[in-house]
Amino acid sequence: MNTAIQERDLRRVRLRLLDLCKSFFDTAPDAEKLARWRGIFAALAGAKVTSAFDREAGVIASLLWAKSLARLQHEYYRVLAGPLGAGRIATLKKEGPVTAASFRRDDLCRPEPLTGIRELMAEAGLARNPAATVPEGSLVALLDIMAALVEEESAEGDWPRELQGRLLAGFLLPLAERLVRALEQNIHADFYLRCSRLLCSYLELEMELADDHQEGGEWEIPSIMPSAPAQA
Repeated sequence: MNTAIQERDLRRVRLRLLDLCKSFFDTAPDAEKLARWRGIFAALAGAKVTSAFDREAGVIASLLWAKSLARLQHEYYRVLAGPLGAGRIATLKKEGPVTAASFRRDDLCRPEPLTGIRELMAEAGLARNPAATVPEGSLVALLDIMAALVEEESAEGDWPRELQGRLLAGFLLPLAERLVRALEQNIHADFYLRCSRLLCSYLELEMELADDHQEGGEWEIPSIMPSAPAQA
């Protein structure tokens, strides 16, 4: 296969998966989102990615058909957005409800780590949207940055992959792992615990891709969501 086409296809798959992971945490599920999830996980059936990813994808697929939309919404608000969720999951100290989109490490509330994220964005030529309501350093914001860096790979040079590795190792993967640990302590977390584990398993793949690129290795394009529309 032509190298340029292969790279383009790989970017498309990665952007779809990053968008999927973000969709779990940016807003509460609705009928449209549930239908989309069911379609995506039906397409993922039989995909061979990693044992951890495949295991969580299989469980999520089952839960999406076993749970009604009302039950998924109830879990979202109880675990991630309501008073119980705010106390157990989110770490931001601000007025009003704290949602999963706002979830971030306590140390990312301090100036030094935020400076690191801002410096990384500046190196990539990225700027924060002044109208953005998602806090800097939050899970959803970091996933947005990661997606923007993947899109930048169409340009010449290795700098997007190098910045991706820094973002993953320094901020995004540690935050996702902390979310898993927090949800493991919440007896009401079921679907969203599996979603957080899927996120971690995928980010580990991204970390592997960044490492392989630095070492001159290759990462095979997984057969993931072959017929799904692009969600870039």
